[in-house]
Amino acid sequence: MTLLSSRPALICIVLATITLSPYEILGYPEPAIVSPSWSLKFQFNEPRPIAVKTLKDTIQWYWYMPYKVVNLTGKDRLFIPEITIATDSGQIIIAGRDVPPAVFNLIKEQLQNPLLESPIEIVGKILQGEDYAREGVAIWPAFGEDVDEFTVFFAGHSGENATVQNPVTKQDVLMRRTNMRRFSTPGNHPNPEAQPVILIEQTDVMR
Repeated sequence: MTLLSSRPALICIVLATITLSPYEILGYPEPAIVSPSWSLKFQFNEPRPIAVKTLKDTIQWYWYMPYKVVNLTGKDRLFIPEITIATDSGQIIIAGRDVPPAVFNLIKEQLQNPLLESPIEIVGKILQGEDYAREGVAIWPAFGEDVDEFTVFFAGHSGENATVQNPVTKQDVLMRRTNMRRFSTPGNHPNPEAQPVILIEQTDVMR
């Protein structure tokens, strides 16, 4: 094989390498097929956009994703959801950050769900049983650029974790079982309400 003919394959290997974390390159670690730890039952609705009028009478768009968690683990649990959104352009967004309380109030009114709790209210003990299910919502500002895909990482629903050594710093890092949901957003729509959002992958990862 000539160097010229092997170049495309080499480029693919390099691109794959730079998009992976050091843990993924070295094979660290993967969630258990059957988790040895507790895990909450949960369900998500699809991400939706919402327009909010600011104090300056301008319109600010946000995305929100309602969810529901149920504790069937046989023991009361502390529920601290951590939700991160990553775009295909490299943008990392922490759900709830830079989101005024008025946005949640508008979402709750729009959903007409009196059981919906704000990202702050939902943090705490979750009792056992369907009767004590809790409903929350992840909220984040609309993307500031055209995005073809974004991924939602949801941690806090499972007690499964693993401690690994960072291959660069040699420091121990705690990784948790995290639900990953990847969405496609085809096209370039100025109005987020017209933007299709298609679930293309869902799985659990250690992150």
